[in-house]
Amino acid sequence: MENTLHVALTPWQRRGLLIFSFLLVALGQPIWNEWLGLFTAMGGFACFWRVLLSIPQAKERFCIAMGWYAGIQIIQLAWFASHPYFYIYGVWLFCAWLMGAQWGLLALWIKPQTFQHISKLFALAGFWVICEWSRLFILTGLPFNPVGLSLTGALYPLQFASLGGVYGLSFWVILTNLIVLRAWIQPFAWRNWSVASLMILIPYGFGWLQLTWHERQFSQDPRTLNVVLVQTALPIEENMHFQSAEEARLYVLGEWRQILTTLPKQRGKAIDLIVLPEYLVPYGTYHPVFPLQEIYRLFYDIFGDVSSFFPSENSPYLDYIRTPHGFEWLVSNAYLVQTLANLFQAHVVVGLEDSVYLEDALHKAESYSAAFHFTPSEQVPTRYEKRVLVPMGEYIPFEWCRQLASRYGITGSFTCGKEAKVFAGSIPFGVSICYEEMYGHLMRQNRVQGAELLVNLTNDGWYPHSHLPKQHFDHVRLRTVENGIPLARACNTGVTGAVDSLGRIISVLGEDHMQAQDLADSLHVKIPLYHYQTLYSQWGDFTAVGLACFCLLGGIIRSRKY
Repeated sequence: MENTLHVALTPWQRRGLLIFSFLLVALGQPIWNEWLGLFTAMGGFACFWRVLLSIPQAKERFCIAMGWYAGIQIIQLAWFASHPYFYIYGVWLFCAWLMGAQWGLLALWIKPQTFQHISKLFALAGFWVICEWSRLFILTGLPFNPVGLSLTGALYPLQFASLGGVYGLSFWVILTNLIVLRAWIQPFAWRNWSVASLMILIPYGFGWLQLTWHERQFSQDPRTLNVVLVQTALPIEENMHFQSAEEARLYVLGEWRQILTTLPKQRGKAIDLIVLPEYLVPYGTYHPVFPLQEIYRLFYDIFGDVSSFFPSENSPYLDYIRTPHGFEWLVSNAYLVQTLANLFQAHVVVGLEDSVYLEDALHKAESYSAAFHFTPSEQVPTRYEKRVLVPMGEYIPFEWCRQLASRYGITGSFTCGKEAKVFAGSIPFGVSICYEEMYGHLMRQNRVQGAELLVNLTNDGWYPHSHLPKQHFDHVRLRTVENGIPLARACNTGVTGAVDSLGRIISVLGEDHMQAQDLADSLHVKIPLYHYQTLYSQWGDFTAVGLACFCLLGGIIRSRKY
């Protein structure tokens, strides 16, 4: 069969296909152009592999493929460059090189004889899925830009994620491109192109069927949840320098004023849940730092006389402490959050830092980036601890990294949380903090524990005025379809909004994701509570990764047999 394949190309054909495929794939994500993404899924990678088939030397194929894919990642991860610290360029290039090297390994098997057996194409698709999945276990993981993301720009193919998650989409995209390439290089045959066309159309057909079925069920479930999502648009305090502790305290009090100012327009509306972003303000959760009289004045200025909604003096959120002005009642951040819960008679989820002193070491504490659930009944708030921490920003993995981080004023690390946690609100809901929502298997744990809503608290402020918030949101939207569950999301800066269980955007704050990053405001949204079981919510990544391993093993056995 190899002798009948059309693999030769002229130098101009090689250059043209390389440039065309590079631009198509690099810009083939929803953040750039959702339609280019669909064409990428149909044949963007096939165009590049067509070039590799004309190159017999394995080393040359590897180097070209590594450079091609690393260049694509440099473009797709270009938001790294908006970070204020110079070291990020090294992280950016490392991520691009790592993914490029994986693509180079795949390219070693893009040769004419591979296309003699369809089982080898399944094996290559399986190999790539394992490569992408393996990135989750490098430091805290690198979940960005799986090739399956190219199928998510349109609503119909997005539904395909309910079967095998984003890695199932990646398997399908790679296999489709390989089958298209096989039909391309063989002598023309209707059967080959019919199979290729069927592979392209199956996600759309499945999506149409799924949407048609669930929209009928959707209309029969009138339940909604009234949610207020608050975007704070506060600067990153680590980049600021204060002359005194009093100056810092007054600044944080000003941040609270900006936060509270977004909420008066929501009074009088039905509200079940208020969501505030990750790491809302400094000073932790229970540390008493604000004079009570200042907090009274702050709420009075914004809401009028709401003194009846303040927590009692017996609450754990304030203390009578000696200060330079004598003994005063000082209150904590938790006091202000509990007041909001009382005032709006709503559950409140907020991201705050929290520390816990260990029983065996009174002077040693574990610090967490946490999410707290406050209720209007003033029960003790429950806490979820963030499980995926960002290297250098939230934890420092190695001694040489600690020395480097200290140059930028970063001297401490958070402790990783251990488990998913579902809060008991008006409905059971699972919470994630920022980067965690990029991990399908972590979000699925909330679903398995009974969550009927995903709530995310995010701060993309470290990458200002970049495409990260939108790319972050594109990944997050996948979680709703994977698990058949709606999502509410509040950001400091980012895309604040809500998505239903079919991946349809209900509402977002602001009209443009770049301009909206500087917007401090609140959004009232009715979230439909219709949810359903999916194959992914039952089996998780096992579906895609198990299929990948099976196909790869089958390809290896066939290669040895023949």
